[in-house]
Amino acid sequence: MLGMLVVARLLGPKVVGTVAFGLAFVSMFLFIADFGLGSAHIKLISEGQDEAKCNGTFARLKLLLIGCYFVIVLSFYLAQKFIFNVTFESSVHEYVILVYLVLTSLSQFTTISTTTFAAKTEQAKQDIPNLLQVFVYQVLRVIVAFLGYKALAQSLSNLASVIIVLPIYFFLFKSNPIGKFDKALAKLYFGISIPVFVALISRTIIYSTDRVILQYLTNSEEVGFYSAGFSISQFIYLIEASAGILFFPFFSKNIAENEIEKINVSVKKFERFNLSFVLPIVFYIVIFSGFVVSIALGNKFYKTPPILSIISIAMFVPIISLPYVDTISGKGLFKLSAIISVIGMLVFLLTSFFFVSPYFFNLKGIGITLSLLITNIFTGIVYIYFSKKELGYIKILQGRYLFIYGVIYSAIAYFIYNEFSFNIIGNIIASIVFFAGFFGFAMLLKIITVADWKAMLEIVNIQKMYNYINSELKNKK
Repeated sequence: MLGMLVVARLLGPKVVGTVAFGLAFVSMFLFIADFGLGSAHIKLISEGQDEAKCNGTFARLKLLLIGCYFVIVLSFYLAQKFIFNVTFESSVHEYVILVYLVLTSLSQFTTISTTTFAAKTEQAKQDIPNLLQVFVYQVLRVIVAFLGYKALAQSLSNLASVIIVLPIYFFLFKSNPIGKFDKALAKLYFGISIPVFVALISRTIIYSTDRVILQYLTNSEEVGFYSAGFSISQFIYLIEASAGILFFPFFSKNIAENEIEKINVSVKKFERFNLSFVLPIVFYIVIFSGFVVSIALGNKFYKTPPILSIISIAMFVPIISLPYVDTISGKGLFKLSAIISVIGMLVFLLTSFFFVSPYFFNLKGIGITLSLLITNIFTGIVYIYFSKKELGYIKILQGRYLFIYGVIYSAIAYFIYNEFSFNIIGNIIASIVFFAGFFGFAMLLKIITVADWKAMLEIVNIQKMYNYINSELKNKK
């Protein structure tokens, strides 16, 4: 996020939008490279299938899918250019698309190892190489931005980081057994993956076509305003993504073993953490979005504050619904998940067209964020409903009082804040008052307790983190 903020200040919204569009263009087709086999691999290994056979079958199927992905995306690009005569905004847009096609194809090789790590809940093996890759990329992108190079150099920096870190993934994976291809197991993979594949298409369309829709209906600058707001809110999405990696195999294993209380305890802890410590940050960004954007991005991104406010809420909604999404998947109800995802995709596409299109509301970046918010609220409610219906023993929204308190407090803070005009010092003081008031009243009312603070501090327990990483890398976990 810090790298994005530096680059955004140096290069402006148009360059940011060009890079975001190129990545979104190739990401629209990533469901082909996965085909739902990743979820199937996690489920089969977590349930005790022969690991060597699973790894061998999964790896070969994955290589085939990566090849199909590359050919299909390249063909789609060439068809647009030479058959349908689609004119891209500039030749740089085309070069960025091609660079990201190579990058995403190479990145998909790493999922052979990371999906296996996920199935065994080996989080450190997933995170360490990814952390290194992100660090290398941010250093390179900032350097080329300072040197004055723009969109193409930014995408090449990303490609370089993937190539540099690729061997580390294979090094960490080398101790895992890889057996021969098993036809019977392959059928089992596809039996699980097909409904997941449908859900993947829907989710990919929602989270990748947003920038593409915005580009085709507006321009790169509007994509830049939207992408900048999206980047600031990325920390919220990362919580969802990280927890989802752990929840799916955990729920799958415990549902199979009928360890229901473990699931409810874990869901409660997850909800309390997010509602106690993430929700106030989300509401702070909503209220102080103008101040946040002015400090982080500068005056060039004058259209970003309302986008950031809406996108922050839109990113937080899936965190609340995540445990219920993963309990449905952990139970093996992939068809139900696929149906919900398809309906959500249709809601997103329809609302996006009406909100963004110049022929209707013409809300541009704000329109696409509203579409995402409406879609996430809709699918979240549906997932919670079916989680309770299909798994009656799951306790729903155990942290509801925390949520109600957060909404009431933040609504009052919003109206008070908007009654006054603040300079930088005033905004800093108001920010301190906001958080002091939030946690002070919550502790006074015993909505947030000392136990919640202890649980939060455990997240940054360096000694425990070191011990976990050390044991996992030495295969002692």
